[in-house]
Amino acid sequence: MMSTEQDIIERYGSVIKALIPYQQRGRLLEGLNRFSSRLSAQARNVIKNEVIRLTSQTDAPADNSAFAQFPVKKFAHFGITMTLDRVGAEILKRETARYLDQYTVGVFESITNSDFYKNQVTRKLRQKIIQAFTVQSQSYKDIVFDDDLSITPHFSVSTIAYQNGRSLTVVALSATEITVACTRSPKFADEPLPFTFPDIMGLCKANQEIHYRFKDVEFSSRTQRHHATLTLAEQDAEWQPKIAKYLAGAALRLPLERDLEIERTMQALDRDRIVENSPWIPVFLRKEQETFIPTMVMLTGTNTERNPGCRATRFLPGKSRFKRIMDELQRYNETYVFRTTVTAGTGKPIELCATLRELEQVQLLGFFIKLAEESDGLSIWQYRLSEIPETDRSNAMTIQDISSEDSELIPQLKHIVYVRMVNDELGKLKAFIPIEKAKLPKQVSDADECWPLHFVMEEGNDRRAEPRYRIEKSASVKFGLLTSYDAIVRDFSLSGMQIELLGPPQESPPEFIKVNVPDLKMKGMRYQVLNYSPQNYVMRLRLEANDANSKLATKISGQNASLLKIRNIEQQQKVYFRYLWELASRNQPHIAIQVIHGRQMYSRLKTVYIPEQSNDLYPFKQVTNEVPLHGFVADMDKSPPDSSALKRLLQQANRYHMAIHCERKADQRLIALTAHECFASKLRKQIVQYLEESKVILCATTLECHPNVRVTTPMTKQRLALLSKVDMDVYEKLLNLQHTYSHVIHLIDISPLAQALTLAQYVPTESSDTGASEGGENTPA
Repeated sequence: MMSTEQDIIERYGSVIKALIPYQQRGRLLEGLNRFSSRLSAQARNVIKNEVIRLTSQTDAPADNSAFAQFPVKKFAHFGITMTLDRVGAEILKRETARYLDQYTVGVFESITNSDFYKNQVTRKLRQKIIQAFTVQSQSYKDIVFDDDLSITPHFSVSTIAYQNGRSLTVVALSATEITVACTRSPKFADEPLPFTFPDIMGLCKANQEIHYRFKDVEFSSRTQRHHATLTLAEQDAEWQPKIAKYLAGAALRLPLERDLEIERTMQALDRDRIVENSPWIPVFLRKEQETFIPTMVMLTGTNTERNPGCRATRFLPGKSRFKRIMDELQRYNETYVFRTTVTAGTGKPIELCATLRELEQVQLLGFFIKLAEESDGLSIWQYRLSEIPETDRSNAMTIQDISSEDSELIPQLKHIVYVRMVNDELGKLKAFIPIEKAKLPKQVSDADECWPLHFVMEEGNDRRAEPRYRIEKSASVKFGLLTSYDAIVRDFSLSGMQIELLGPPQESPPEFIKVNVPDLKMKGMRYQVLNYSPQNYVMRLRLEANDANSKLATKISGQNASLLKIRNIEQQQKVYFRYLWELASRNQPHIAIQVIHGRQMYSRLKTVYIPEQSNDLYPFKQVTNEVPLHGFVADMDKSPPDSSALKRLLQQANRYHMAIHCERKADQRLIALTAHECFASKLRKQIVQYLEESKVILCATTLECHPNVRVTTPMTKQRLALLSKVDMDVYEKLLNLQHTYSHVIHLIDISPLAQALTLAQYVPTESSDTGASEGGENTPA
């Protein structure tokens, strides 16, 4: 009987807690009647007696020193002797409040219950860890200052009210206020004062008078001047929208008011750091008759090293396959692309390409992976689509001082496809069941020609960091003693060139060839073949390094100076690179974490940059401007808060860390899993079963860490240029502050891929570069 009563008490614990206030007010039967439809007669009687017992007063001395965190304190409360520590005192305070400040049996049992006490300690520790790993967030979009927008213009104004019209430097100008620097403390009357403005393009003509009313004055120790602030007078209120319009256009070309400019500069430096260390390769698209055409690819040192083969001719799939990928991206904004090359029975290589959804629909994901691994050439790519807002495009052109006449191509780029290879973080895929042979549909064949791509990169990463010229001159190329082919020179510099053969050669190009260009008076110049594309017959050549060739190349350059005054490709590349960088810095597709030097792990997480629409944080949620990261990196059982995952990443023991959670759909409860538990233990079969029954969601998030190899980025000097006009001291401090940033961690969700692989009985194996969650306990959402 006792065990039955105890079962009832445990089962209806929440009902018992809800009835305590009714008992305190003498209305227990009324409360019981509210739950009578869900209670049996026996349960009703047991619950009633338990509530009465818990609310009855007691004189038993409370002592939790047997399991408390020392030191403990002896004191008397309610006339009762108590021996409690700090946590026990908090339990006493909270429990007695529930029982209307009475010392009851329920209070006594709560204090002396070690399980209850340990749960409170665990809850407090969890809250402390969550708070420690909660980081301030920032958007990739430009900061919108709204009514606070104020610039530091490069003109002066004057007023007869100050030293008979002496010029005053404008420190700040907003739509409603103006701040001027005075050598002496001004004494302005409390009436509208006329200020004479010079000729300002976009605002007013010379000698325009605008009236302001004095507000206040303060002395600036930084400038050693009195800064007087005046408010736009009511009689000239019509100037407010005119000034606001002028500020909107001038804010990108002129420095903002000092504090605002510092804020804007810091955001720009942070975003540039993310772009430089990003694992994504941004491919910029133009649209022609509902067809997306990949046009430009922006390469950095990091994304080139991170994605091998990105400079290959078939970096992207062929035209028909790419169209299918774009159809998926328009609908879902993300897709995974599986690519491989297999050998047909005739010995001819065949390229295969399919999206994850395509393979899932025909249930051929496992067979495709098996086929690819047999040929040892599986590559898995993650694609994300981002549309470039018109404001970002116009702002980028303004900041980089680019006009639409400079390039016909730039205004056409309105979308970005971000591409990255995920093979390294997954490691080698392992099958747990025999994979049956099947027949792949013809649609997965990728035999079409690819769209031509224009690779744009930083000056130091370019293959020929020297003046390059776009020319079209007839040439002949000698492969051997008797084999010669006609060609056209497309791109020329002193150390190399790009030529296009007019037809397919009958043999593979040798390592060295000789080139004749009659119009440039070149004869028998020996070049090394760096790359040859059999699809479009384009060859990239490098001049063989010897004194004779160098002298001849210099001579050719001097003789053909008039011919080579055509547009310099190197200069054009710089314009393209800076413009594409501006767009990429505002439209990154993932969450990025800025990491600084520090002693504690959690204090090193400085700022989280998060896109406006992002699933990378799932299964956790952002609250206002704070992002919880405990579920991805924190050791949930350690005090003080710490992160072994961050240590491995920042000490470069691992390049990747995979955080895995299993979310139960019934109650959205989260269970943190290790990679071994999820992919290599007996639990894996249970997870597969629950996934097939749609009872759980498998959440997998990779954290990829990149150290800041260099202090500055290609854009650092430009970002600080406007600030240097406002405050040189802050300029130096911000420049030195860049040394404190150590790493950028990229947080990217790969849950659809991990879930699909698990269902296909393929699981990733940890590589030496990848670590995984070490916790195994429940984590609150």
